Amino acid sequence: MRDPQSTSPTWPVYLASFLLFVGLLVVVFWNLELPYLAWSAGPVSDAADAVAIEGQDVYDPEGELLMLTVVSQDVNVFEALIAGIDPTIDLVRKERVRPPDETDEEYRERVLTQMDDSQIRAITVALTRLGFEMVPTDVIVIEIVEGLPADGVLEPGDSLTTVDGSEIVRASDVTAALEDNEPGEVITLGITRGGTDMEVSLELAPREEDPDSPIMGIVVRELTEPPFPVAIEAGNVGGPSAGMMHTLAIIDTLTPGEMTRGHVIAGTGTIQYDGSVGNIGGVRQKVAAAEAAGATVILVPAGNYDEALTAERDDIEIVPIETIDDAVEYLENLEAA
Repeated sequence: MRDPQSTSPTWPVYLASFLLFVGLLVVVFWNLELPYLAWSAGPVSDAADAVAIEGQDVYDPEGELLMLTVVSQDVNVFEALIAGIDPTIDLVRKERVRPPDETDEEYRERVLTQMDDSQIRAITVALTRLGFEMVPTDVIVIEIVEGLPADGVLEPGDSLTTVDGSEIVRASDVTAALEDNEPGEVITLGITRGGTDMEVSLELAPREEDPDSPIMGIVVRELTEPPFPVAIEAGNVGGPSAGMMHTLAIIDTLTPGEMTRGHVIAGTGTIQYDGSVGNIGGVRQKVAAAEAAGATVILVPAGNYDEALTAERDDIEIVPIETIDDAVEYLENLEAA
């Protein structure tokens, strides 16, 4: 006769082993970070609420110009599976968003700097379009051509104050100051570097396409400020994609009448100094967020239009925009809500 103990069922042991194995897999996959980010719709706010203007008559909009954002987060295997079946979430490679060696703090500083630059562009484009003249404040060296005289003498970020004693106020003053010079002549530049005023000298070189014309080998940018206080208070939102909407919000605030005709208008897109509207990331999420926030129209960069059409939506109208003039013209032709 067999020993009763030798015939006891073994399936509980197998089940426990299986459950332990599954549990270990869950722990491993839960803590396994993938090289992807999940993009989902972020907070929505009225761009006009962020605009603060002093010293001018302002006309608070009755409609809304919605500024859209995207939230990105790291994902594990399970979160990636959920994102894969949610039509409002996209998985994007991390390197598409930030370099592999960029720290969280460096990334945060970069996107906040992009927002600061975007706000300057928005203010400049809006006020220039309305006929206000920006006040020049500085001429900054932004690029130095390798192998030309400025290489090793000037640095990006140097502020040019004089050329051979002639004051530099606008970018055009630099070219004008060299008109009477010839290649081979040595000039003295007054600069400000790191808050310290100094003088440096360099020998002018001939311009390749015009050997009789002198060149230093620099690219400069003219910094300006508005003729009255204008600020955009966007909080901790980073990146350049709100540029178009901030531009429209400033124009609307300084213009009598109702640009939105009482509609809730959403939009996204960068703004350049020439008024062109550039592409952004996360347009599919922004379309979904705009409709959820009650917008009837979303203005998107022309380069993002085809992708925007694939977004999860019902009946929100998607309008491609190439320049700020396109956006203003579209809004001006809206029927009142």
